[in-house]
Amino acid sequence: MKQIYEEYEIVVVLLSLLIAVVAAMAFYAAYLVRCRRQMSYRDSLTGLPNRQRLAKHFEQTFAGYREGYLMIIDFDRFKAINDMLGHDMGDLFIQQAARRLAQAASAGQQLFRFGGDEFLIVAEGGRAAAEALAAALLASLKQPFQLHDSEFMMTASIGISLSPQHGSDRTSLLKAADIAMYASKSAGRNRHSVYDEETKLAINRRHELERGLRKAMQLNELAIHYQPKWDADAGRLTGIEALLRWNHGKLGPVSPSEFIPISEENGMIVAITRWMMYEVCKQNRTWQAEGLPKVCVSVNMSIRVFESGMLGTMVREALADSGMDPSDLELEITESIAMRDIEGTIVQLREVKALGVRVSMDDFGTGYSSLGNLDRIPIDTLKIDQLFIQQSQVPSKQAIISTIIAMARHLQLDIVAEGVETEEQILFLQSRGCRVMQGYFYGKPMHAVALREWMLAV
Repeated sequence: MKQIYEEYEIVVVLLSLLIAVVAAMAFYAAYLVRCRRQMSYRDSLTGLPNRQRLAKHFEQTFAGYREGYLMIIDFDRFKAINDMLGHDMGDLFIQQAARRLAQAASAGQQLFRFGGDEFLIVAEGGRAAAEALAAALLASLKQPFQLHDSEFMMTASIGISLSPQHGSDRTSLLKAADIAMYASKSAGRNRHSVYDEETKLAINRRHELERGLRKAMQLNELAIHYQPKWDADAGRLTGIEALLRWNHGKLGPVSPSEFIPISEENGMIVAITRWMMYEVCKQNRTWQAEGLPKVCVSVNMSIRVFESGMLGTMVREALADSGMDPSDLELEITESIAMRDIEGTIVQLREVKALGVRVSMDDFGTGYSSLGNLDRIPIDTLKIDQLFIQQSQVPSKQAIISTIIAMARHLQLDIVAEGVETEEQILFLQSRGCRVMQGYFYGKPMHAVALREWMLAV
């Protein structure tokens, strides 16, 4: 009997232990579930709430706001950190940026990491509160970031949407803030914008242009116009500049100042430049075959062409296909192109110069080139920007023009003045030693047939 009782006690103890173990396991399992649920709402790199938590926030908190706002913060040059310093440094930057944004935000302004280099802030309040916070964030982000031994400057573009003006649900406010953020980038970056209908129309137009550019060559919407360069002393045509034009099938004529930056951002400018160089060389060779003046025709270059490493290939193919003399082709670069990667630029320019192609620096005096590097860049011509020519009656602008001409003479470079429109400008330039001019006084940009007629007439 005693043995049975002892066995019974053992069974009870074992059952109790089993129940305790099962209960502990159940508790631990529930704990793991809660932890996983919490982790699913947190960004692993920064520890901030993520986009899944944003959805919950709108369901549980934002719905109770009388008025609120959603703010998207997108860094302007984050890709440069990954490209230049590596992805580990990119992660370090994101962590520092998250801490800085969290410090700038106050209680009640909920910060989220939405992914990549994009952060969101959702808070209660109106437009004034949102813009005050955006200004504070931009000021904070202007301070240099220390990435180990490297100091990095960064700016951001911010877009703001307001509730209930722009919607009260997450999807509507995200879309509106995103449109406003792209408006900030289009306006020059390092700024904030509040969504409005005008912004929406502008962004929609930009998207329309982006889509259209991808089909513009196939649809024959792109055209090349030509503007003459005139030797005022000799009274003869001395060169031609090729200029790109776009007549959009739906939107009509689009200004180069609008579509060229878009084509550079989406990379289409490389293919467009290749097509343009081929067409220009073929057209110039046709004019020469017809007995018209043998002159050099210039094509504007984009920084994207240099970054692609395709410049030499483009030039060789265009010359080979057209049979044009290399000396009758000129590539126009800007100061910003030359200084972006000066060593790489010099290598590529020397390659095309070795073929016999000429190179000019466009818009000289408006960029940020170092005069100490100017003699290193293999160019043949300096072009004085039309900004100076249009104000050539101003003594300070006269001094700048005279200095550029004198410098070009000492460096044994040719000089061309752009934007010449009046006889007074011509006389002033001649008095300072500039003989080659380009502008409406001599001829506006015109299509190939009109320029042929113009050449026959002069």
